[in-house]
Amino acid sequence: MNRLTIEIEPEQHRQIKTLATFAGMTIKEFILSKTLSRSNEEPQTPEDTTSRLLGTPKNAKRLRKAINAQTPKHLIFETTEDLKRALGI
Repeated sequence: MNRLTIEIEPEQHRQIKTLATFAGMTIKEFILSKTLSRSNEEPQTPEDTTSRLLGTPKNAKRLRKAINAQTPKHLIFETTEDLKRALGI
């Protein structure tokens, strides 16, 4: 197994993580799906993903809020309920 490391700004990491979460994927799965396509499958463009994520008003509002939110570098949650509230679950 090989490892790939890239340096990105914290804000870029947060945005990628948000998009991966909305797509129901890990960051690794999300990046691989955007960069490597199966031979029998059309690669999904960022516009397709964005359109799908923005397809419902609730998702659109949550995605825009998450992308634009300024968050501290470290978040600490006292309970799982606090974590769920922060994630909007």
